[in-house]
Formats: sequence, structure tokens, C-alpha cells
Amino acid sequence: MHLDQSPSFRKAITPWYDSNFICRALIFIMPLVFAFALIGIFVSSDTPEYKAHIWFPEVLAALSFFLMIKIFFRLKRRSRNN
Repeated sequence: MHLDQSPSFRKAITPWYDSNFICRALIFIMPLVFAFALIGIFVSSDTPEYKAHIWFPEVLAALSFFLMIKIFFRLKRRSRNN
């Protein structure tokens, strides 16, 4: 039995959380989160009581930067494929 080679079922449905609109919204929001984390790093490095908790804004900055880059490349690859 041969598989049906009809192209009508081949278009993949993109989930809502991976749509272009959501990716662009995240690209817009993540620099704000990154700036917030940088402010947190500066405040926690200046205040001696918060020195032990400087890891939290550092992790937040790293994760937001990583997510920005990852989504940017995902959008770039998706626009290149279309």
C-alpha cells in the first residue's frame, strides 16, 4: 500500500506559543527584562545586605539574553524558509 503523496496535509500547524506574533512580542519584552536584571545587579552589588543574592539578577539577565538570541535566530530561520 502506497502513502498518499497529496500536499494538502503537509502544512504544519504552528502552536500559538510559537507564532510569529508571540516571538516578536518576546523579542520586544526580553530587553526590558534584561534591563531590569542589570538594574538588579547594580543595586545588589552596591548594597552589602544583598551581596549574597546577586546570583538571582545574574541568572535572570543570562536567561533573558539567551531567550532573546534564541528567538531572534528562530524568526530569522523561519523567514528564510518562507
